[in-house]
Amino acid sequence: MGASVSFPASKEKFRESVTALIEVDVSPDDSEFWDELWKIPSSAEEVFELIPPDAARRLRDERFDNLSTLFTQATAQLCQIVETPYNIYFDQALNCVRVLTRIIPFLLEKGDLGEADANVEHLCWATGSSPIPEQGKKNGINDDASLDSLKNAASGKNFGDEEDDNQEPLALLVVHAAMHMLFLPQFTCDFYDDVPTEDDPSNQKGGRDDIRKRLEEEAADDAARQEAGLGQDRIVFNGVSLLPRPNGIVWTGGCGVSPKELGNDGGSRKYDKNRIEVLRLLLACCCDPLFSPADEYNPLASRWLAVAVAADAPNAVCLFYSLLNIVLCHDPIGMGMPYSAAFNSDTHLRLVELSVQVLIVLLDCGLPGSPESVLNDNGEPIVEFEEASKGGFNMFRTVLARIDTTRELTFCFNGFVRLLKNTFECQNTLLPGSVNRIKFHQELLVLLWKMLEENPMFMNHILTQCDVNEILVPICYLMFQSRRDPAQIGLVHICTFVLLKLSGERSFGVNLNKPFNTRLPCDLPLFSGSHADLLSITLHKLVVNGAYKLVPLYSCFITIICNVSPYWRSMSLVAAVKLVNLFELFSSPKFLYSGENAHRHLALLLEVFNNIIQYQYTGNQHLVYAIVRRKDAFGRLGSLTLEKAISQCNKVYGEEEEPGSFHSESDPAIQTAPFDERGNALDEKGARVPPPENADGNGEHFSPTESWLSELKATLPLETVTRLLQHLVPVVDEMCNRKSGVVDEVEILEVLKDVTMVGLLPVPHAIVIRKYQPNQYTALWFTAFMWGVIFLRNQNLPIFDGQAIELFQVSVAEEEDDN
Repeated sequence: MGASVSFPASKEKFRESVTALIEVDVSPDDSEFWDELWKIPSSAEEVFELIPPDAARRLRDERFDNLSTLFTQATAQLCQIVETPYNIYFDQALNCVRVLTRIIPFLLEKGDLGEADANVEHLCWATGSSPIPEQGKKNGINDDASLDSLKNAASGKNFGDEEDDNQEPLALLVVHAAMHMLFLPQFTCDFYDDVPTEDDPSNQKGGRDDIRKRLEEEAADDAARQEAGLGQDRIVFNGVSLLPRPNGIVWTGGCGVSPKELGNDGGSRKYDKNRIEVLRLLLACCCDPLFSPADEYNPLASRWLAVAVAADAPNAVCLFYSLLNIVLCHDPIGMGMPYSAAFNSDTHLRLVELSVQVLIVLLDCGLPGSPESVLNDNGEPIVEFEEASKGGFNMFRTVLARIDTTRELTFCFNGFVRLLKNTFECQNTLLPGSVNRIKFHQELLVLLWKMLEENPMFMNHILTQCDVNEILVPICYLMFQSRRDPAQIGLVHICTFVLLKLSGERSFGVNLNKPFNTRLPCDLPLFSGSHADLLSITLHKLVVNGAYKLVPLYSCFITIICNVSPYWRSMSLVAAVKLVNLFELFSSPKFLYSGENAHRHLALLLEVFNNIIQYQYTGNQHLVYAIVRRKDAFGRLGSLTLEKAISQCNKVYGEEEEPGSFHSESDPAIQTAPFDERGNALDEKGARVPPPENADGNGEHFSPTESWLSELKATLPLETVTRLLQHLVPVVDEMCNRKSGVVDEVEILEVLKDVTMVGLLPVPHAIVIRKYQPNQYTALWFTAFMWGVIFLRNQNLPIFDGQAIELFQVSVAEEEDDN
């Protein structure tokens, strides 16, 4: 039931058939040719090799009738195998799957989001006579998902039973066939029956203690819903079920169905090869976004994706839970023994990778799902018919938003932690190579982002019931290790978005006070402190030693630190010095006069200092002492005049030169980031780079003005730090004079610890938390990033050809490149 074995003779025969399709017109009635074509044993690799991109496009542009017959017959055979799943036809069905996987992306190049083509439109979306036998029709509904058709599907009526004789379009049939084939008995799963669930009254056995435990769990879940801002359950008469039915076909236990319910066969891997083949076809059917220019992309425009995520999509709920569980159940360590991964099949790892890719693609279209709990009169989760029939409805996003039990949320969190920690644990072993490193961490981070965005219960759960630092540590490690690699800029971006999202919650900042004891395999500065120290030291390193393309993220980095600063109980010496160094860097003339709004970074840093001084003074002597030692940096800003500003600007950039903006990539000095602590650009070897003689800025020459200085003075909250310095500098100076300048820092810290600032500082300001606000630009960025990763990760069997991709730019690296 796996991939068929191919022989040289069959390969040559398949080559001849492909050549004939490209060179001559083949009649649809030539049954001998077509029957022989589908029966030729061929592997996926051979299909892709013998139908190269140029051949596929020639077939589409010059022999469209042949392509039409090929597409129609392959789809018809898949529909037939779904209706009559005899295993003697499985190899032939796999041939159809491979051919469709190869040709569909080239159809979509001229599909909904690509360059429109009348022939492709008619082939994929025309309705009319059925290309398949009557018995091949399956339950299904038009992608319009009308209210009546949804009700018919919910009540078990076949679409073929309706009086309307119009046949569903081929595009819908091939997507539905693929979703059926992912749960075909003896092909991709074992069972087609329901198994009793833990929530089923008939399966709820046990004594008084079991009943009490179950009631306590239900009460805890209700309390968590209230804490997450979700109301009580709403009861409606009927709707589209969100339960996996039949749950016995879910590939492995986790969410939706527990491993205990599925029994020993729940994690079977004997169907992995066939699942990979069909998932690859489903991914090919969903690649519409690749062919849309980024500035024109519309997440609601693809009919292919709309069919896959519609309320009537076959086995959609089972597919969601299968993909999610396969990914989050994966254990890179295997049996917990060194080198145990060597005994695991690469096939299963490939299934895990494809599963997370298909899942995030299906979660990236349509409209967000509602987390509101809606139940039918039997207490089962449903979505109302009216809601499910609306345009843009996405079943996968809806099910994701409705995961709400403590058991399932904990399962998801543990899965993310296990997989993300692998990024550094695989290098923290005494035995080299004893733990394999997963390569799908970028897709995993996209999935984590989707869960944080779509499911408020998940966000609340990981912040209040779990140790969110277990997510923080691998994210900081990935950012630290990727900071200088231009190919990993997208990874740093998504890690930043995740941290920005989390930092908007008070519980996150409080949790960061937990001591940091993990040993990371990187050259992170040694420190003794908390996870808040780890976060700030990592972000400092990204600023002073990161790639130039990270410059637009600087404000996000400082915002993250600013959001958690009011809850930072005890800052380490290393973190304190790094933060004050960062202030010196951003207040240096090189940065301060690089653009009209460059001072906004300083305003955020000052807010960090103010938050700690006002709310966490006790326990933060290291920061206070670092500020006292660098008092001149604050004094220069406070006493800045227009004359000084113009003089400093001209000294750095020259009177006739354009400083441009440090957000610009046009300045060679900026492109050579990192910087030293005074804002001087450094080259790759750490040597100082002189300022450019003639910088080509992107706008008019920036020069400090009276209005700019007024805005700077009004924007920078210097009063708290100024009053702190006014009181503490004399104290420290007196102490130094008393001991003739020979004073141990520990003694100074002890004095600062005992000093009270009550009545000396301004009235404490309100804590301001800057939360991430979703917008179309970040949504588009996530789509482009996600598809870029998927494109690069599918090069061994290149499903997509970079020549026609419009969503992002594809460039081929030079052969001499190590990458």
